[in-house]
Amino acid sequence: MDDELAFQQFLYEQIPITKKMRFEVIKFNPSSVKMLARLEPNFNHKCTAFAGSINSLMTLCGWGVVFASVKEFAPNSHIVIQRSNIEYLLPIEKDFVAECNVDDKQDIEKLRLTFNKFNRARIKLNVYCKDENKLLSKFEGQYVVFK
Repeated sequence: MDDELAFQQFLYEQIPITKKMRFEVIKFNPSSVKMLARLEPNFNHKCTAFAGSINSLMTLCGWGVVFASVKEFAPNSHIVIQRSNIEYLLPIEKDFVAECNVDDKQDIEKLRLTFNKFNRARIKLNVYCKDENKLLSKFEGQYVVFK
């Protein structure tokens, strides 16, 4: 089973609502996670993507990057989102994709070093929903890893 499918199965088992929301993992590695949500069943009364579904997908996308990163040095740790901020820039009228990329590898190294020293660490990540060249939504989340 490839990493993407394994992570998707993990989400479906550990967070069952992700299966009902039809979230799919497109890319999964320590430097980049990309996930898709189908508009059906995630639409609102205006037939555009429901804000809560967008937020959920983006939160999980960032969480996935942390999960993929820490499994190398702290596989039994816990990961939670501590704080987030999201901006909904344009209505989303079709299936949508969120992507989180770690542009600076030093961020993960700092996370590892801090975790190893204090058994706890934080990292801020940005996640984007784009449609071709249009930015649809942007998200910043601060995740905490602890024993």
